[in-house]
Amino acid sequence: MGNGEGFTEISLRDLGPKPRGQIITPAWQYLKAAHSSVQGIFDGLSVVRRTRAEAREEFRGRLGTDEQNLLRAALVFTSSGLDACCKRLVRDTASVLIEGNADAARKFDEYLAHELAVGPSDPVATAIRSKTPRDELIKLYVAARTKASMQGSEDLRKRVRDTLGIPNAKVSKQRLALLDPFFTARNDIVHDMDYEDPSSTGAKRHTRVMESVRGQCDEVFAVASELIAGTAANVRALP
Repeated sequence: MGNGEGFTEISLRDLGPKPRGQIITPAWQYLKAAHSSVQGIFDGLSVVRRTRAEAREEFRGRLGTDEQNLLRAALVFTSSGLDACCKRLVRDTASVLIEGNADAARKFDEYLAHELAVGPSDPVATAIRSKTPRDELIKLYVAARTKASMQGSEDLRKRVRDTLGIPNAKVSKQRLALLDPFFTARNDIVHDMDYEDPSSTGAKRHTRVMESVRGQCDEVFAVASELIAGTAANVRALP
């Protein structure tokens, strides 16, 4: 938003109200904390830009290295928030949905069928021999779905949306795919320090643009909100 002096600040869209249901509250709180942290980075960027602009008495010009790094930090914090939120959502709700949601139960059955087809691993074999094999197998399933960070929209689809039985009509594959440019940027930053060609001797980095970064972060928070809302709806619909 502008401040009337030619200086532009950037703000995330509001998350909106929390979906109904206690079971999704921790995941929602993680999302709110990440949203607040990223907005704080944008606020810090505004302070840096204003200080630089006032020193040269004008409000335009290319972003400096420190400002570019703040945009990169916003992308990384958004990614961390998405991971934390989605993992908490799966950990808190998957076991409940597997027992009462047909789509979530089917994905769990597919996991078991695959594990048995390739030959049970030691953890799976131990779970089968336990006094509560189904409970232990569900724990392994949830652990497998929440072990690593989200690397792209396919991870969100398979490890979150499908695991929790959220229908395509609520959060479509195409909707999730809109986040792939974000994941590309996040991976460039986290794995390669945002260098354009990490295999070369050059040190040129990708240029991050304020409005583009804000838009990517907004989309991530919106999709995370939709995943939480879809999960809450599924839980409310349980018999």
